[in-house]
Amino acid sequence: MAKSKLSFTIDKHLGKDYASFHSPAHAGSLNPRDLTELDELDDLQDPKGVLKEAQEDAAQIFGAAKSFFLTGGASLGNQAACLALKIQLEKNNNTLPVLVSRNVHKSVIAGLVISGLDIEWLEPEWSGALGTYTTIDESLWRSINPDNYSALFITNPTYEGFYSEIPRLQIPVIVDEAHGAHYHFSGLLPRPALDYGADIVVQSWHKTLGSLTQTGVVHINKYSKISASYLDSALKLLQSTSPSYLLLESICKVTELYKKQGGEIISNAINLARKIPKEYLAKNHDPTRLIIQGKNLETRLAEYKINIEHSNNNYGLAIVNPGNSIKEVHHLEESIKEIKPEINQNYISKPEFSEQKTNIREAFLSSDTKIDAPCPPGIAKRVPGQC
Repeated sequence: MAKSKLSFTIDKHLGKDYASFHSPAHAGSLNPRDLTELDELDDLQDPKGVLKEAQEDAAQIFGAAKSFFLTGGASLGNQAACLALKIQLEKNNNTLPVLVSRNVHKSVIAGLVISGLDIEWLEPEWSGALGTYTTIDESLWRSINPDNYSALFITNPTYEGFYSEIPRLQIPVIVDEAHGAHYHFSGLLPRPALDYGADIVVQSWHKTLGSLTQTGVVHINKYSKISASYLDSALKLLQSTSPSYLLLESICKVTELYKKQGGEIISNAINLARKIPKEYLAKNHDPTRLIIQGKNLETRLAEYKINIEHSNNNYGLAIVNPGNSIKEVHHLEESIKEIKPEINQNYISKPEFSEQKTNIREAFLSSDTKIDAPCPPGIAKRVPGQC
């Protein structure tokens, strides 16, 4: 992977052979690149040097006003987005509820507990054949009066690669685009959230672009209705004051790599994914997210030394990543052909939800702390405040 300015800066520092009388306590013995906020390495809480430049590069690549690196995953970005929105609504004395899609990640529930936002739930279409939410169609959008809501918080695309066309709204729109950062790099994929006007976009780069696990980026739109300063303040409050330089270096490397070769990398992943016969796949909107129809696929494919992302009784989800080789994809293809998975006709019912009686934060602080939100795929069957 291409070196970044941060990588060169770390190399230069290590070449000076300093004795480390600072944290971390292993003093380089576990990994010499696991460093702390030394002057030359910058400080994520208040970046002024190499990290500031890298974040500016990311913003330029994605067309954002500002981009912020996350070493607490997209989870931290979702929580900060909720808090930034709450500050914005308080400033404007806006007491209308936020419309939140049912398939938001557990971290959004945490963000609602932290921020105290009032919400109403929006239910996407349900696929009984797969047992998951899919899209929000045009008729459902037409039935929603945006005058009744202060903002929209939505997962787009879904974990399984289903994508909804989001209309331009007069209210702030926050998009958990954890599984869609790669959309920016190919016209063969759906439109990225920043392109359709989302105010804040949260991405999980380790899921889609190839940085180390627990890395992400949150972008704020050039025309955002939520102040960038509020997002910055929320991140400073929630982000670790000791971010891992191993994680930061990986984000910077990916930024540098995709600035030069992003289109080529994602195009290659799409081409590899298309080698899997369509006869075994359910249709979605992202060719790199393979919904392989069949029962017990996680167990059956493991017998061929293949690990996949997720499975239930009706399908298995395999992600063709930028890091996969043609040999690996060919092995997946041949293994599926040998298994010959049959479509399971069992209908999986949509979860039943109780009414949201009270504010999630108020309920949580009043000891109603039960959250039933399996992750993945992230459908919160119960959150605090539901009767």
